[in-house]
Amino acid sequence: MSDEMLKIYEELLKQINRVYDSYVEQVKRLNNMWSDYKSAVSNVKRNWDADNVLLMLRINELRASIDSIREELDMLKVRKELGLIDDEEYSKTSAELTDTLTKLSNMYEEARSKVDEIDKGIKEHWFRSMDVTTLTTDQVDGMIKELEEDKAKGEVPEDVYTRIKSDLELIKRVVQALALIKTESKA
Repeated sequence: MSDEMLKIYEELLKQINRVYDSYVEQVKRLNNMWSDYKSAVSNVKRNWDADNVLLMLRINELRASIDSIREELDMLKVRKELGLIDDEEYSKTSAELTDTLTKLSNMYEEARSKVDEIDKGIKEHWFRSMDVTTLTTDQVDGMIKELEEDKAKGEVPEDVYTRIKSDLELIKRVVQALALIKTESKA
């Protein structure tokens, strides 16, 4: 009977080993996918930080044009009140400027909305890809210091520096909050 029992347990161990091997492979695949994901997110974030600066410059140019047209409308109104232009010319020019202002304002809102949407999506992935549960405030401070050194060397433009530093400060606050939660849960 002991040989039969031994065979049963050997078969059971074979089944356990098959399941174990299967999950070991699955965990390896997950680790590889996680590593690939983090790398992809990092690349997208780095590219976005540079492209976002350029896009915001263009959006700010659009905003400046909108402000300029508003000033033109104000000046047009003053010129009419002073009698420098007649009602017909005022109406025609005002309608053209108002139409242009409406179109540019819509373009501005659309562009701003798209940039904000992409920025939000990339930040969500960036935050997910960082394992803040294992980060320390000292590590985040080190990242900030490295960023400041890169800026001082001229390797990081001011706009990119500002965006990344803001993101790192947010991560630092999250890490600090997690540290408080961990401390409270131990008490």
